[in-house]
Amino acid sequence: MPRKLASVLVLGGRGFVGSHLTRRLIEAGIRPHLFGPPMADDLLADLAGRFDETHGSVEDRDAIVAAIHDTGARALVTMAAHSVGRSGLMRSGEAEADRALAINVLGFRNTLEAARQAGVGRVVWTSSTVVYGDADAYPPGRVDEAAPRRPITFYGLTKQMAEDVAVHYRNRYGLDVVGLRLPLVLGPGLWYQGAASTIVALIEAAGAGRALRAAFHDDPMDLMHVADVADAMVLALTRRGQAEAVYNINGFTARLSDVTAELEGRFGSLDIAIDPEPQARTFPLIDDARFRSRFGFAPAFGLADVVKSMLAKEPANA
Repeated sequence: MPRKLASVLVLGGRGFVGSHLTRRLIEAGIRPHLFGPPMADDLLADLAGRFDETHGSVEDRDAIVAAIHDTGARALVTMAAHSVGRSGLMRSGEAEADRALAINVLGFRNTLEAARQAGVGRVVWTSSTVVYGDADAYPPGRVDEAAPRRPITFYGLTKQMAEDVAVHYRNRYGLDVVGLRLPLVLGPGLWYQGAASTIVALIEAAGAGRALRAAFHDDPMDLMHVADVADAMVLALTRRGQAEAVYNINGFTARLSDVTAELEGRFGSLDIAIDPEPQARTFPLIDDARFRSRFGFAPAFGLADVVKSMLAKEPANA
C-alpha cells in the first residue's frame, strides 16, 4: 500500500536525475518543493508553476530545516553532490576532495539532522555502485549488498562515508533513511561529462549522421535510464513498511558494441570507429534482486528503449 504524500522536499531537484524525479512526482500528483543552488541549464522550464523552490546549500542546516517547516514536507529526497562544472561526480571528487567531503558527507549529515529535527517520515537518497572496489577484488559474478565496500575513487569514498552516516542515524535516532546505489545513468538531459558521455556522443552522432571516432572499452556495464531511476525513487518514497538502509538498483547490462549494434539496426552502416581502450577502473556488475523483490520494481527501459529516448531528446517517464 503506497503512502500518500502531499509534498516532498527534493534536494538537487534541478539536476539530471533530480529533474526527472521532479517530473515523476508531479505526474503522481505530488507537488515537489526543490532546494538547492541555481543551475546553468534549466531542465524544468516547461514545468514552471508546478513546483516550488528555495535556493540554498546543504552546508546550511538551518536553511534545510526552514524549508522543511515552510513546506510541511513529511518526506525528503536528496541527490545533492559536489560537481565541478560539467566534469562529472567522480572527476569532481578527485579534483576537489575537500569540497566533495563538505557536500557529499557533511552536507548529507546536515540533511539528515534537519530531517530528524523536523520529524520527516522518510529520507531517500542517492548513493552509488562505486562504493564497490575494483572488480578483481570480488569473486566472479554479480555483487549484492552483502559484498564489502572497497571504493577506489574519492567520490566512492564519500558515498561509503555517507552510507555509514545514514546507518548511524537509523540506529541511533530511528530515522527512516533509504539509500539507492545508482549505476551509470543515461537519458535526456544528461549534461555532465563522464563515462556516460561517450555513449551519449555515439548515439547523437548516429542520429545526426555524423562521423565519430572515440576510444572506449567494451566491457559489460550496468546501465539505467534516468526515468527508471526516478520511478525507483518514488517507490522507495511511497511504499509502506520497513526498508533496508541501502539497495543496489539497476536497469540492464550492455557493452558499447551492443549500443553500436542497436544503432546500426536503426540507421544501417555508421561512420563510427571505437578504438579499444582498457578501463582505467573496473567495477563489478551488481545484483539488484533485493530492491526488485522488496519494492516490486521492474525497469521499463532496456537498451533499445534508452537509445530511442535519447534520440528523441525528450524527457521520458514510462
